[in-house]
Amino acid sequence: MYCDQAQMVERFGEQVVLQLTDRAGAGVIDAAVLGAAIADASAEIDMYLAGRYALPLSTVPLTVARLACVLTRDVLATGSDVSDERWSRQADDARKLLREIAAGKVSLGVDALAQDPAGEDGAQMVSGGRIWNRDESKGFL
Repeated sequence: MYCDQAQMVERFGEQVVLQLTDRAGAGVIDAAVLGAAIADASAEIDMYLAGRYALPLSTVPLTVARLACVLTRDVLATGSDVSDERWSRQADDARKLLREIAAGKVSLGVDALAQDPAGEDGAQMVSGGRIWNRDESKGFL
């Protein structure tokens, strides 16, 4: 999962998340409804990232978490009376960015499938000093 309830509340406010998830009218955020929407949004993101990045991402970039929140809100708002035109535009923009990531036009800044992770464990050459010198005290002969 690329986001969680705390990130949704932080990004959109508790009242919005409550309105989108409280289908039973209990007055609390329904974690099951929210979790299902987050899973749907995460699966959609995975469809775009599959083949380009190793999934699941070991570290979730902030951009992916933001996209997951926007898409989760879109999943929750679909068919509800809480929806907003701005939300639809933001979800469309998120999907456009994901298409650009999938096409390789934009990078997430994490290791792609075809790349080896950068590290400092490669071969290293060390010299023992100069062998030849104009001075006769050094050299093989």
